[in-house]
Amino acid sequence: MRPLENLTLEAIVNLCGRKFKQAPDGRSDYKYALRDTLMSGLAMMFFQHPSLLSFQRAMEKKHQRSNLETIFGVSRVPSDTQMREILDGTEVESLRQLLPELFERMRRSGWTVQFRTEIPTAGGEMEKYYTMPLDGSDYFHSTKIQCPHCLRRSDGSGQEHYRHTVLSASLVKAGKREVLPLDFEEVRNEDGQEKQDCEVNAAKRLIPRVRREHPQLKLIALGDDLYAHEPFIALLGECRMRYVLVAKESSHRELFEWVEDLDRLGESERGSWSEGPVAKRREFEYRMVRGVPLCASSERLVNFVEVWERDRQGKLRYHNSWVTDLEVTADNVAVIVRIGRSRWKIENEQFNVQKNHGYELEHNYGHGKKTLAMVFYTLNLLAYVMHTILELGDRLYQRCRAERPRYELWERLRGWFDRFLIGSWENLLRLQLEELEPGQAGP
Repeated sequence: MRPLENLTLEAIVNLCGRKFKQAPDGRSDYKYALRDTLMSGLAMMFFQHPSLLSFQRAMEKKHQRSNLETIFGVSRVPSDTQMREILDGTEVESLRQLLPELFERMRRSGWTVQFRTEIPTAGGEMEKYYTMPLDGSDYFHSTKIQCPHCLRRSDGSGQEHYRHTVLSASLVKAGKREVLPLDFEEVRNEDGQEKQDCEVNAAKRLIPRVRREHPQLKLIALGDDLYAHEPFIALLGECRMRYVLVAKESSHRELFEWVEDLDRLGESERGSWSEGPVAKRREFEYRMVRGVPLCASSERLVNFVEVWERDRQGKLRYHNSWVTDLEVTADNVAVIVRIGRSRWKIENEQFNVQKNHGYELEHNYGHGKKTLAMVFYTLNLLAYVMHTILELGDRLYQRCRAERPRYELWERLRGWFDRFLIGSWENLLRLQLEELEPGQAGP
């Protein structure tokens, strides 16, 4: 991808700084600006460095400047405790709004087309869609720490569990490693609310907002069996989104009865295809039925697709079924199955990376009593998006990544960041590439 001025790290930091400066701040007297505090938290997530602030405060004391100032524009570096106190109560919406702004910059640059999937139609044309799985994940869990917004449940022994959950809407593409977060919604109890919030209710808030903020995107929503019901499918239709949703027999008995009846009458369509080299050949069998009711009381007709995957020895490796409003034909059924199966990428390539590959999503950076946990989640997600943009368009960063594994590279970048005063992100990367000596990298 070509590097663009509005997608460099410096440009993104400037955008975040402007947005953070506009965030409502109810304090009347303060030593540390909210913008500086939010930017310090973002830098902590960006460098995946929970101790970053203490190192930078020491550097600030020694040099009267720090790398948080030279690279992230932070005038005064707060301590960890001060940061948590200041950020608890910060309005999350003002931070979330960075996601559509960053996506729009990427879309205008042409970078997002790589996330589009082409689907053959019966007329021989190709329709291009962005595929957007919906999935929830816990990012905080405790049996002791809680706040009024925690989700609650009791286990078999009567022990109360407190957790925070987020529903994410991200762009994925079958066969592509990168995942691009588009939006998220907290699954959140309001103060004094007795009934627990849930993923489906969060999705009902999230889907209309995605459409408002991205009115022209051709989107296919992906989801598990939880979402394959009449009211949610109706909402997707109102928001001009197509869908490929898992439908399991255990929760859609009437749908499967219709399918079996039509199958016996010869009104289903069956077929097969193969994938992979001979040594690793995979055989796929499919069954599809068009225009079947979602349930007995429903007037809504859906297209049903079921697939079985077997290895060379004939052993069943995968089986699943979906409902969709996409036109399903023998020419595109393999593409639609790949779309349906790509839903797992949001779990493996986003949530798993955020939890286990440096971002430490489940680390308790601070829970607070108001919005602190969600503020830290949002900063964590913004750091993930920033890294994705660097992977796609920062040529110096790409050269660094080509030389070392990701974890090792960031460990070395943290080392340079902690030890030496560095004038810019470019200087930090050139220091890593040995194009600059530490004495030449300063401001």
